[in-house]
Amino acid sequence: MKTQINTANLEFSDCSQCAVRSRALFSAVDEDKVHITQEYRDKCRVFSAGDIIHIEKEPINYAFTLRTGCLILYNDLSNGERQILRVALPGDFVGFSRNRNGELLYSIKAETDSSICLFFDDNVTKMISENAEIAKRLIELQSHEASLCQQRLLNLGQKTATESLAYLIMELYSRIRMQSPKEFNFTTGEAFFPLSQADMGDALGLTKVHVNRVITNFKKQGLIAYSRKKIRVIDEQKLSEVAQFDIALIEDPFRQFI
Repeated sequence: MKTQINTANLEFSDCSQCAVRSRALFSAVDEDKVHITQEYRDKCRVFSAGDIIHIEKEPINYAFTLRTGCLILYNDLSNGERQILRVALPGDFVGFSRNRNGELLYSIKAETDSSICLFFDDNVTKMISENAEIAKRLIELQSHEASLCQQRLLNLGQKTATESLAYLIMELYSRIRMQSPKEFNFTTGEAFFPLSQADMGDALGLTKVHVNRVITNFKKQGLIAYSRKKIRVIDEQKLSEVAQFDIALIEDPFRQFI
């Protein structure tokens, strides 16, 4: 059975007024053609923090752009643990990559109050067949996510706990600055950080105790200031060196197409 979106909680939004369009799927569309994109998408769906949007291994008949909020993409493991695969932020396109049976191989949870712009499958097919610039942009978005996934695999397999946690912090901190500017204080450098220490452990295969120990060391070294759901990276250069983090992957994600 395909996952269906409940139509009881929909709201209208105007693509021309979209705050995330410059970094989302329709960034490739000229200003005078933005109104056409309205034909391809449905209304926006609103979720509350904690809502489960999709359950892994169930077929899905839509993809979506995250408009506001933060989503966690994850798998539930047979031992009762959870593996966090990705944190979706505004502008991210979610739900497009599936297996041959049309199943999405991860669950999606709203970590905060969130809203999404829906694209049902028939409209996605029509949209990319009629608009070469959107098709190219979709390839770019998928390629960028593949590059980030490669780095996350490296974190899990070859880096120390200190290196992998530093990378996770720098990647998410940098993405929040770019994709969620309302959640980033550009004066103080403090940002809303959606992951708890337990969540960070779920992303990296570490215990909460181990994560806490590494974060405490980062704080003692003057690299970060951290409290629940708030973080400030004090020394980005040093933490990036520890993480072997390349900020260009976030700031200039499509340079491989130049």
